[in-house]
Amino acid sequence: MSRNVIQIFFSVALIGTSLTYLITNTMSEEMEYFHPADVVIAKGASLQGERFRLGGHVVKNSIFQKPGTQEYQFSVKPIPQMMKHPEAADKSVIVRYTGFPPDTFKDDAEVIATGTLQNDGTFVATELLAKCPSKYEAAEKNKGTY
Repeated sequence: MSRNVIQIFFSVALIGTSLTYLITNTMSEEMEYFHPADVVIAKGASLQGERFRLGGHVVKNSIFQKPGTQEYQFSVKPIPQMMKHPEAADKSVIVRYTGFPPDTFKDDAEVIATGTLQNDGTFVATELLAKCPSKYEAAEKNKGTY
């Protein structure tokens, strides 16, 4: 083998190894799983300490804001159409969030919170997305009509 072929082989191997490392490292850091509230209630112990997205409905009259702060606490219940664990139907997950909530964040709103489940079963969220049911349901009902 000539010296040029050996240099090309090692260059390709080095580039391939570097790209593989970068892709796997980046994907593992950015990947966040989505778990509906009923799954979190049923399998909470196995999810503790992991970062994931929690989805469900905000329980009516459960939103509390600590006076003078942007600290919120609320409960999230399972969405009936998405339930895999019927035993979790009447239970909820307590969520704590610090920051400015979206304008659509209110009672009965569908919410997706990104964060970590603590040892006490409380979900500490760093991001919060909310969908206002009344705005989107009206759009769905009128879909296809002029």
